[in-house]
Amino acid sequence: MDVKDELRDLWCSQPDEVSAKKEELVELVQNKTMQFDRRIFRRNLRECLAAVAVTALFTWAAFHALNALQQTGLLIVAASGLWIIFFLLRYGRASAPVDPDQDMSVYRRALVERYDQQIELLKSVKYWYLLPPWIGLVLNTAGLMLSHAHVGSPLWPDFIAPAIYSAIFAFVWWLNEGPTVARLRAERARVLALVDDPAGSGGSIED
Repeated sequence: MDVKDELRDLWCSQPDEVSAKKEELVELVQNKTMQFDRRIFRRNLRECLAAVAVTALFTWAAFHALNALQQTGLLIVAASGLWIIFFLLRYGRASAPVDPDQDMSVYRRALVERYDQQIELLKSVKYWYLLPPWIGLVLNTAGLMLSHAHVGSPLWPDFIAPAIYSAIFAFVWWLNEGPTVARLRAERARVLALVDDPAGSGGSIED
């Protein structure tokens, strides 16, 4: 049974079961909120650990750069790792926990706000997550090409790496703003489909 069927069964109960079913509905929304918070925490932890590794690796590489242009690009990639950590901790964390004693409408509103926050975060991923390291990698490639040009090496192999990482970045952009945002919007819509009165009084909790 999916979440929508489960919720429908909860609010289509007999009148003498309203109180019990309403408590189940509140518990269901509470659990969904806590599960979502855990998902966001694990996502942020993975991204921050990866960003630390990127910063360490590209800082080391910058000290072994062939010229100033390549070094600048590598340092930009390294700094972008720190920027991603800051951005996730500042804007990517879930909102404050909801008081367990609050009613279902408060939890529903908190969960919808969490979805809205993450949707906006993912829709801007091309700016704060992808663009800074991409610029750094382009400058790194330009530095390599400049060094190879000075020694008379062919330049066409240097275009292979930009094509690869640009394709990867484009895929990550599409994945976040396409399927992932669509999935979050679908989950958000299911939450908004809930009603305050499981007995079927007809009151919608749409804002």
